[in-house]
Amino acid sequence: MSIVVSNFALPGAAARRFAILLPAVVVGAGLLAGCSTSNTVSQTEKSVTERILFANTKLPEQKIEESRDYTCPETRILDGTAAYRVGEAGQARGISHQAAINDLARECSFSGGTMRVKVGIQGRLILGDAGKPGTYTIPVRLAVRANGQTVYSKALPTSVVIPPNDTQAAFVVIDDTINVPITAEDPGEAYSILIGLDPQGAKAAPGKKKRQR
Repeated sequence: MSIVVSNFALPGAAARRFAILLPAVVVGAGLLAGCSTSNTVSQTEKSVTERILFANTKLPEQKIEESRDYTCPETRILDGTAAYRVGEAGQARGISHQAAINDLARECSFSGGTMRVKVGIQGRLILGDAGKPGTYTIPVRLAVRANGQTVYSKALPTSVVIPPNDTQAAFVVIDDTINVPITAEDPGEAYSILIGLDPQGAKAAPGKKKRQR
């Protein structure tokens, strides 16, 4: 996994603000590494991240006989999409804002031949020297893959408000609409869940075509 942090290296005030964000990205990478090997961990063991992201929300109770030895797929950040920035490349004063994902969590339930997954994504947005307090949109995207094919893909744009006299804010995104079939293979092995920041995908999203008269 690669985390794009070199593009965020900025002089001056922006660099100092990014110094606050960088440890969170590094910590998130460590937690992510643990997540990628957590398929053998009991489904009942909840990490601190899961408790923070999911709070008191729970997936529907599952029947014990149906869960068998199924495991929850790993959740990871797609290479090169852990962070991004908006502004003029190569000019620190032209950078508006930058964002990074620093933690992930997921829960799975199995019932009636279907696996339901809830995914939590946590990150932070920080202003550049050209940025101003206000509302920003973070272009989060989530995808589920199996056998080299994408079986689920969803853009999850989330709004982040940076108050006056502040330069950063955290964001949390939760998607609980993932439902995929359980095949003969253990879901934890058959599926993988990919998350990233996808500004290009958000721009390229097709809109409704105007009806020609």
